[in-house]
Amino acid sequence: MPSSTSSSEPRPIPGGRWGATCLGALALAAGATYALERQTRAHGQRPSVVDDPVAWAVVRRTADDDPRVVAFVGASRTALGYSAGAFAAAAPGLRGVQLGIDGASPFGVLADLAADDRFRGLAVVDLLEWEVGVADTFNDARLYVERGHALWRAPGAVANRYLAGWAQSELAVLAITGHRILTSWLGQARWPAPAWVVADRARSSRADYQLAEPAALARKRDNRLATIPAVPLTPEAWLAILDRDVEPLVRAIRAHGGDVVVIHMPISGRLREIFDDRYPRARYWDAFAARSAAHVLHFRDLPAMAGLTCPDEMHLDQRDQAAYTLALIDALRARHLLPAP
Repeated sequence: MPSSTSSSEPRPIPGGRWGATCLGALALAAGATYALERQTRAHGQRPSVVDDPVAWAVVRRTADDDPRVVAFVGASRTALGYSAGAFAAAAPGLRGVQLGIDGASPFGVLADLAADDRFRGLAVVDLLEWEVGVADTFNDARLYVERGHALWRAPGAVANRYLAGWAQSELAVLAITGHRILTSWLGQARWPAPAWVVADRARSSRADYQLAEPAALARKRDNRLATIPAVPLTPEAWLAILDRDVEPLVRAIRAHGGDVVVIHMPISGRLREIFDDRYPRARYWDAFAARSAAHVLHFRDLPAMAGLTCPDEMHLDQRDQAAYTLALIDALRARHLLPAP
């Protein structure tokens, strides 16, 4: 006699129209997603793709073996300054590649391009004076660079990133955590304010500073100003670090057919005043420009760029991205670094 506790007894599968049940469940899920999406967009939220080392690595690999590539290297200033749409329209024969990494100095990515003899494009490097001589400037992009070299070992991660990126680029609701949505629906919290920075699958970012709270911008500004060294490196020490760490990278990239532009992007307000005081341009930036093998640009020398204002003193608003990008293209063409239109 079979034991009453045996789990080996076959269990009958309930009858019914399982196809109709599945279709009904899918219809309910689609309806709920649609309702959530409408409500999310009604509150001003925009779709945004999460950036990570895999997303960076996929874009990085497209920069090889193509002399038409213009690689934008830097941190959040680069990400929020470069307009992929404006670049594609003004330079249709070239390929803009966004390699900026939020919170990272440009040196680690520049070193990766220098070590890769397949890179034969133009690297446009965003640099601020205070980034020279900071500890770990070559290591803060390490996770991204390492993933770029080992991308072929993780096909599952690439597929997952592709599918997730596609969904995130289409659905604004995915820019908000489920917990925040639930607490808002239950009336326990306000509906989340829309993020003022969003990104797409090509790692192009846009910042709508009209959505930012003035108090939040003021806190970011004050925290940033507090990090500027009160006693910066002497001009001699600053230039010596660039000679030692950056110039060999520039020469390596030029040796395998590429080139390098170093640009000082726009800054505004109190931040610009402090930089003018602590890093006098003639003794720092201009001295670097006079001795570097790279092509060195300063936003103040480019009329179309000099008038741009950063709402948080450091990053450009999305309404100025096209103007910045077009001014940069014109400056590069004037120096014969890009072909004429």
